[in-house]
This record gives sequence, C-alpha cells and structure tokens, in this order.
Amino acid sequence: MARRPLEQRAVTYGSVGGTQAVDLLQYPPKGYRPLEVRGRVGHGDARWEHAVEQLLTGGVYRGAGLAVRIIPASGEQDAAHYLPVSYDESGQPVSAATLEVPDDEFSASGERYVRPGDTVIVGPSVGGRMLYPLPGRVVLREESDDRVLYAVGTLPGHPLSGEESFLLERVADGGIWLTVRSFARAAGPGWALANPALGVARRRIAQRFLRALSAPIPGAGPLPSQRLAVEGAPSGSSPEPSPDEPVESRAAREVAATDDAPAIERGERDVDPQDS
Repeated sequence: MARRPLEQRAVTYGSVGGTQAVDLLQYPPKGYRPLEVRGRVGHGDARWEHAVEQLLTGGVYRGAGLAVRIIPASGEQDAAHYLPVSYDESGQPVSAATLEVPDDEFSASGERYVRPGDTVIVGPSVGGRMLYPLPGRVVLREESDDRVLYAVGTLPGHPLSGEESFLLERVADGGIWLTVRSFARAAGPGWALANPALGVARRRIAQRFLRALSAPIPGAGPLPSQRLAVEGAPSGSSPEPSPDEPVESRAAREVAATDDAPAIERGERDVDPQDS
C-alpha cells in the first residue's frame, strides 16, 4: 500500500491542544515532559507588528537558525474551521454545523500567514539545504487585538511526539511577551536514548525563538545598546546600560548573549512528570 503524503497524515499524539492546559507543567499528558519558556521581546506598535508577522509566517524559525518549508492545507484538511451546531441560551439548536474554508491571509510584506491544517517542516540546514526535516501540523491558531496564538503538533518522521505552542501577548504597559510551551517525548524506542539531548535541544531552541523576536527590526536602525557596543565598549565586555536605553533593548541583549541564557522572566520550567 502506498504511503500517504505527509500533508495528509495525522499527528503522532493524542492530546491535541494540550499546550493550552493551565496545569500543563504540573500535570502533563502521561509520559510527556512539559516545558515553558517566557520572555519579554519588545515594546510598542512596531515591535508588535513585526513579531506577529514573524510568528505567523515562519520567520520565527528562520530567526532561530532553522530552515522552514510550509505546505498549505487544502480545504478538506482545514478541520479547525469546522463550526459545530450552535445553540441558544435554552439549549435549542439555532444553526447547523458547517465547514468553513477561510481565505488565505497575508502580511504587509506579502507573506502568507499559517493556518490550521498547514504542514510546517523545519530543521537545521547547511548552505540552504535542510539536513534533517522535523515535520509538524498547525493544529490551532487564535488572534485578538493583543494576543496571537498558534500551536504545532508533530507528524510521522519527527524524533519527538508532542505539541509546541507560541503565545504572543501585548500587556497594559505596551510590553510584548512571548511564551513557548510544549510537551514531548521520544517518538519511539529508537529515540529513547536520545531523550536527554532532545530535552536540551527543546530548551535551547525555545530560547532562540525569544531571541529571534527580540532582534532588531529590519530598517528600524540600531538600538541604543548596539550603538554603545560599537562606539566604545571593550571587546568581549557588556556595556553598561544607558539611562535612555529602552527596557526591551536590555532584555533582548540579555537573551541574545547565549543560547543558555535564562528566559527573561523566571518562568522557564522543564519538569519531569515522574518528579511531580
């Protein structure tokens, strides 16, 4: 029997949407390891618009050093836009279930936004060639004025089984925060021995996502901290922050210092369910 194309295959785990559980870190799906990394990535309208575009076009992966390829969903695959029977307050049905296939949406620069049902393939690359494809399926996307969320679940061929979500929020003071949550385990016995290394990789890549969204906006000019580094800071040292330096500039510099830097907010957790 011929194998179905990747874009027609199902995700490799059962708890679809599980990254949205409020108690994920304490009670992850059985056998899975949860992770949450949260950090402030900027401030203001320009940063928000840039971060939303990077998040919904796959730019966040490229900014983290990964190659990315997106296979758009067909109408039949877009189950996330199934609209169930709706009821009034008394419990009486008022409209039948429908299957709504939305139009594609594009960023200001003309890049297509991902939507549920899309297949997203990422992986390390050399010279533009993807070395090891890590396939996933967009299983959730939600948007409001100050909140953008989407989640990706693993597909066959991925060394892990599980889900990862990206939540971008703009809070009352104008600060913009990214929360990366996931739960995962080895996809099969052949990957079980690599579990510790895969766990480290998950954390480092999540931190790179923060770094990607807090990087300078193309065409916006250098941040004050970058000018300090160029104009007189000794090589290998960290410049003292200027009194005029925006908070997000200092935060971005802290995250960008190393892949092992902690999340800006002390919210990073990698919990072994056996310890809970």
